Amino acid sequence: MSSSRSIVGTVPARVRVVVLCLGLAFGGWLTGYAAALGVQGQVFALGYEVEAITQIATSVAFNVVGAGGLALTYLIVRREGFDRDFVRTFLRLRNPTIWDLAWIVLGLVGAFIVVVGYHGLVEYVDPFGTGGEGETHSSIEENRRRPVLFLVGIPIALLLTGPGEELLYRGVVQSRLGESFPTPLAVPLSALVFAAVHFPVYMGEEFGAVLVSLGTVLALGLYLGTLYELSGSLLVPALVHGCYNAIVYLSNYLTYA
Repeated sequence: MSSSRSIVGTVPARVRVVVLCLGLAFGGWLTGYAAALGVQGQVFALGYEVEAITQIATSVAFNVVGAGGLALTYLIVRREGFDRDFVRTFLRLRNPTIWDLAWIVLGLVGAFIVVVGYHGLVEYVDPFGTGGEGETHSSIEENRRRPVLFLVGIPIALLLTGPGEELLYRGVVQSRLGESFPTPLAVPLSALVFAAVHFPVYMGEEFGAVLVSLGTVLALGLYLGTLYELSGSLLVPALVHGCYNAIVYLSNYLTYA
């Protein structure tokens, strides 16, 4: 026991924080994946093979059990119990104001400007030799064969994906990094973690295209992290993230329906 403590003690504190945040991020993904497999098994066992039901169940498992569950577990373990005041302060939860609405509306517009600007730059420079083309998110690729599933995905994005992912990656990971690093460094570090966790859903045959797509996630992670810091409210990046995904789903539905 003492030897393990001495080994941990030799690792710089900031390195331990980065490792912790990577563990939380990938732990959330793995927990969500395991929960999703379990839920899918139960859905099929009950005789429900409708893809919409499977998508809803999987999203609940990933975002509620995976991201949300792990974030809550970390907050409880850290304080040895549920400390409501600590949670509100740490996650920057507060009653919404009219200024938050302005942050959300302008932030959503800004998110699309960031993505369009990033893709324009990548297409112009073409650093990975793909002509600026990236891999498509695996769930979007699947839903294009059944476009109606994009309509199912819209409320999921607003109510589960945006809030769930932002709770873990901005609320917990970025806030924890911010305790050990200055904000200008904590934001890009959390964005890198956010991008790394998305690697499995962008895996494809052309690695350059994978990097282009992960760059998109990284750019959005930087942007959402900046919104979180400037607005001082977790609600802002959560709704911007959810609305952004919802609009992407709607656009795909209108294109492929």
